[in-house]
Amino acid sequence: MSRGGDDLRDFRDLRMREADPAMSRLLAAALTVVLAAVLAVGAALGVVALLEATPDQPNTPLITYEQAGQGS
Repeated sequence: MSRGGDDLRDFRDLRMREADPAMSRLLAAALTVVLAAVLAVGAALGVVALLEATPDQPNTPLITYEQAGQGS
């Protein structure tokens, strides 16, 4: 048996033990999507909380008109 065949076999064994790069990309993409969704929900809840914390504005008119009499 030649030494070259052993090197090839060792290379194949090493390659099979390494993580599949496509799987790590898929995992990274999935984690990115989950993180983005969590941030979006958090931002939406924060905006709603800020809007509910704002006091209601009084409903008073700036200009009032006097009622005109029935006849003169």
